[in-house]
Amino acid sequence: MDISEVLQRDENQAELVNIDTHGNVIVNKSSDANSKLVARRAIEAFLERKNLEQAISEYYWEEA
Repeated sequence: MDISEVLQRDENQAELVNIDTHGNVIVNKSSDANSKLVARRAIEAFLERKNLEQAISEYYWEEA
């Protein structure tokens, strides 16, 4: 496998779910992925963001 094949594969595997700067979950609708997989990734992204926000708030709460 050469570098062009790797780059092509990476372009085909776009992110299904992203989080914008306001904390909203953005779903990539142009993906050919199964709708259940997209829903699962959206839930995982939401829970990850929630856990990170909680960890940050606990960290700053301990500092005060």
